[in-house]
Amino acid sequence: MYFNGTYDRNLDAKGRLSLPPAFKKQLEGLVRVLPAPEKEVDALYVFTEDTFKVWVDSVFEAKGGFDPTNRSHRMVKEALYGAATTLEIDSAARISLPEHDRKKAHLDREVTVVGGDDRLVIWDRETYAARQAETEDILADFFD
Repeated sequence: MYFNGTYDRNLDAKGRLSLPPAFKKQLEGLVRVLPAPEKEVDALYVFTEDTFKVWVDSVFEAKGGFDPTNRSHRMVKEALYGAATTLEIDSAARISLPEHDRKKAHLDREVTVVGGDDRLVIWDRETYAARQAETEDILADFFD
């Protein structure tokens, strides 16, 4: 599964996100949502059930693989699975983002949904715009 593109959306009064049409075809049934665990990222990650497990496994692969005898590995894995909420996509192709997740990611009404390869990333629209300004500089340096 591969997600790309950037879409401005509005959360409704109940915190529901109407999925962009480009993603409706790729998502069905259940998704896993969690606040981005990185310190500098105030956003929510949305994975399919399959890509969530692959992503968690990749987190540990970068550290040499999951070691069940390593206390910090067990704690991180538990934290990632514990932070993830399984949500059903309703008949109108919406997901109801939990209030505690919205608060953690500083999401109010106006959001930007970004395809991030194996996941969707939901940003506060102003935060994303500021990040994009920084990203443009990084891209220019990267390809210089």
